Amino acid sequence: MKLEGRIYLIGMPGCGKSYFGRKLMEELGCEMIDLDHEIEEAEGRKISEIFSADGEDYFRKVESETLQKVSKENPHVIISTGGGSPCFHNGIDFMKQNGVVVFLETPKETLIERLARKDHRPLVQGDVENRVNQLLEARMPIYKKAHLSISHREVSLFMQEVAAI
Repeated sequence: MKLEGRIYLIGMPGCGKSYFGRKLMEELGCEMIDLDHEIEEAEGRKISEIFSADGEDYFRKVESETLQKVSKENPHVIISTGGGSPCFHNGIDFMKQNGVVVFLETPKETLIERLARKDHRPLVQGDVENRVNQLLEARMPIYKKAHLSISHREVSLFMQEVAAI
């Protein structure tokens, strides 16, 4: 089966966008692009280093430009976005106009557990629980604009449906 168009995976840091994207790529036999990886390659440094050296505003500008660039260059692709990609520079609108946007909705407790084990995510340093609560409150209205929302439990069912197409 050939993917016709783009699928954008959105959601909180730690929700599994990259993991789910790879699984979906295997099922569909198509390419998957991890937006964070593309940014790191283009900038020659880790996202945490970009945040530290140049700040979030610079990062969000680069993120938006990279999203548009990889979208234009890849008409049939799954793009695993960064957690903030839909929330800045009209990212959600761009994605909705250029593909199908899938929100991976993950329980807050699962996010906190996963993110507490990581130290490379600049927006969830320190009090992980408090930061997750703040990010969820700010981002959920934007995430909910996705064409499709899939709960953590529904991901495996979705994979089965995709495999049947």
